[in-house]
Amino acid sequence: MKILILGAKGMLGQALVEEFKQGGHDVLAWGHDELDISDAASVASKITSNIDVLVNAAAYNDIDGAEEHQDDAMKVNAYPVGTLADICNMLGMVFVTFSSEHVFSGKDSKGYNEKSNVEPLSAFGASKRLAEKFALEDNDQTYLIRTSRLFGPVGSSPNAKKSFIEKIQSAARERGSLQSVHDEVASPTYVIDLAKRVRELVEQKKPFGVYHLTNSGFATWFQWASKIVELSKINAPVTAVARKDMPAAAVRPRYGMLVNTKTPALRSWEEALAEFLK
Repeated sequence: MKILILGAKGMLGQALVEEFKQGGHDVLAWGHDELDISDAASVASKITSNIDVLVNAAAYNDIDGAEEHQDDAMKVNAYPVGTLADICNMLGMVFVTFSSEHVFSGKDSKGYNEKSNVEPLSAFGASKRLAEKFALEDNDQTYLIRTSRLFGPVGSSPNAKKSFIEKIQSAARERGSLQSVHDEVASPTYVIDLAKRVRELVEQKKPFGVYHLTNSGFATWFQWASKIVELSKINAPVTAVARKDMPAAAVRPRYGMLVNTKTPALRSWEEALAEFLK
């Protein structure tokens, strides 16, 4: 198959490029320099009918920044997804795009499956929710994949930000101790594992629709940070604190667990993290 991957220089995008190449597919890897997805005219002129699958891994991921720059979040996360879904529908392409636990309120301590009602609490979540609506309504050959707390090799894009893992390691080494939030739960997800499962969905022609794909198990920020410090062999105590004591601009789901009911479980986040840190 011929696969076009947008956002190909980001953390997830580059993992998808490598995974589809390993699968023997003909891969086009476009970053922002090749296509600005917020430019609808360019998108319409550059994407042609010789593509079988379009994978959109481009995103505005500044969750707190989106509160002040809501238009920017919408211009990258939401409206382009509508444009891409329309083009895929017109040209008969399969469309793959990604969303987040931030589309949920986080009030349900049991977590959220693929059919749960959405109720975003933040501007970032709202941008992702609108993207979901566009993707599912505008193209009936869509894989909408919700995932959370991605980690992996840093993207090659000049705009790539430090990952949570890098931030924790740097803080632990520089300060000798750190604090981390203990009352927000979700699943850290290794982009290598996620990319492999996305390729399997496409290759096996699984039913279109919403999928929750994360590594197995759940963790608070505190539990994740503690495991990073432990596996990195950094001698620095980690103290658990409440979100109210470490306020952020955006409200985050307290219970952001994405329950997968459609595919075999991915390995545990602890196992994936240990492999990555090696």
